[in-house]
Amino acid sequence: MNYQKTLNKNRLSIATAILLGLVTFGTGCSNNTSQPTATTESQPTATTEAQSGDIKKVIVSDFANQVVIPTYQLLVTKSGDLSKAVDAFVAKPGDDTLKAAQEAWRASRTPWEQSEAFAFGPASSLGYDGDLDDWPVNETDVKAVISSKAELTPESIKQLQTTQKGFHTIEYLLFGLNNDRKAADLSEREIKMLKLLTDAFNQTAQDLTKSWVEGVNGNPAYSQVFATAGDSGNNSYPTVNAALEEIVQGKIGCLDEVANEKIGEPLKEKTTKDLESRFSHHSLEDFKSNIRSVENAYLGRAAESNESKGKSISNLVAQTDPKLDEQVKSELQAALVALDAVPNPVEPKMSDADALSKLEAAQKAIATVQETMEQKVLPIVKG
Repeated sequence: MNYQKTLNKNRLSIATAILLGLVTFGTGCSNNTSQPTATTESQPTATTEAQSGDIKKVIVSDFANQVVIPTYQLLVTKSGDLSKAVDAFVAKPGDDTLKAAQEAWRASRTPWEQSEAFAFGPASSLGYDGDLDDWPVNETDVKAVISSKAELTPESIKQLQTTQKGFHTIEYLLFGLNNDRKAADLSEREIKMLKLLTDAFNQTAQDLTKSWVEGVNGNPAYSQVFATAGDSGNNSYPTVNAALEEIVQGKIGCLDEVANEKIGEPLKEKTTKDLESRFSHHSLEDFKSNIRSVENAYLGRAAESNESKGKSISNLVAQTDPKLDEQVKSELQAALVALDAVPNPVEPKMSDADALSKLEAAQKAIATVQETMEQKVLPIVKG
């Protein structure tokens, strides 16, 4: 994610950004009230308010434990597989081991891209997002590292800019500039750099997951910070509604980035240079995973899962406006269908009028979901 060319880089809500320097993880939001929105027919009874408050608390806890953590745990599994595949290539460089490493890279993209709807909390404030997935790659500086005679070590890799490491520098080394890399194309120094970058990537994925499960740097587990939203002393989320708003703002930010940056910028230029995963020709799959991330966050599902567990924003919306809940689900499906209609891979089709028309249609479908989230769903969770 972490697209440097826009002001939407970290996709934080405005309230989160204001509190970034004030709270441990920098994701605080605040609302004037934690009461649910009243219906137009009548004011809710005290019992209805209590029930609504209860479901909100459960939604926040379930989101952390049933959506975020399992998704990050899958990322750790896949990043471990990538590390092993790269190790196998380093031990025996060849087109077969390179292909296996490329496939492992693709597999690791899915859980990460399906986490983009909740790139708040430690992912943002502790820099894990940038270390894992900053883009576009600074090709000039990456090539400078490759041509340099400076020693490559875990420490020197750690000191690199975020645009010189993570997913896309690994992608650049594995796939080349146009998805046509052969094992013989990689120098010994590039192979060593690939190994060190992958090791660092794997460690960052583990640290990100740990930040939600156990806590890092003396901080509590972020799942606990999230689940105790509204409790006395929780400065990050002084109300349950603040945590709910964070969840919905995460979805809105993801939809905005896909529609206006990941798709919008390449459409303006009609070239591949702004497509996020252009080296591997994986950009369209990234878009789909991002929309599934929003869908998963809305329905209460982990990455690569079709099963909703616990309570979700969908339950809250359905409780208030069942028709709106169905509308959101339908619009998300329409966005995925529109993306499926785009030729895959899209990279070789960026001068094809029909492909661009279909990509534009997908962009509009995604923007429709964003508008619904902003204008109809967000007011419900704000209460």
